[in-house]
Amino acid sequence: MDAEHRLARAVLEEARRTFIDEIDGLTIDEALDAAGGFRSILGLMKHVAGWAEVYRSFAFDEEPSHWEDTTWPRGLRDRVEATAEYLADIRSWFDRSAVAWRAAIDASPNLEEERPTHWGGPMPLAEIVATVAAHWTYHAGEINEILAIRRMEAWEYGEEVEENHIDTTGHGVRPGWMTEEDAARYEERRRR
Repeated sequence: MDAEHRLARAVLEEARRTFIDEIDGLTIDEALDAAGGFRSILGLMKHVAGWAEVYRSFAFDEEPSHWEDTTWPRGLRDRVEATAEYLADIRSWFDRSAVAWRAAIDASPNLEEERPTHWGGPMPLAEIVATVAAHWTYHAGEINEILAIRRMEAWEYGEEVEENHIDTTGHGVRPGWMTEEDAARYEERRRR
């Protein structure tokens, strides 16, 4: 695999991992939360998986499927089922799409080749990959924000920034890699 393919895979894989990090372990209640807005986490997950399929289909399929023609889990395009099983179906759909993207990239000899897009104009495949990765990462950030609001969380320990007008004391998030001892030392320093 050449450097260009390794980079395309790495960019897409990092975006996938960022998205998965946000949705791993979600409860159905969390997934249905929209933080007072109109875009729930489940809706964002479905949106991301749906557009990943559309972009992939246009870039690689002989007869591409647009938004309306995409095979939606349980046949539901404009609504969701408020169940843990449906949440799992949407997660699996995203996972399958990410696998299909990696396979398609690996099978493509030329990432500079112009490929069709759903809006009608062609783009080099490498740029389509970057667009898809940016899309996954952008919506992972939205999900992160909804969860932070819902969970009343501020920054990870050690990553705080001055909010000036918002006291974040007691709302830090211990990163998964931090040991109990390190967390206790950090919390003690913050209390001083």
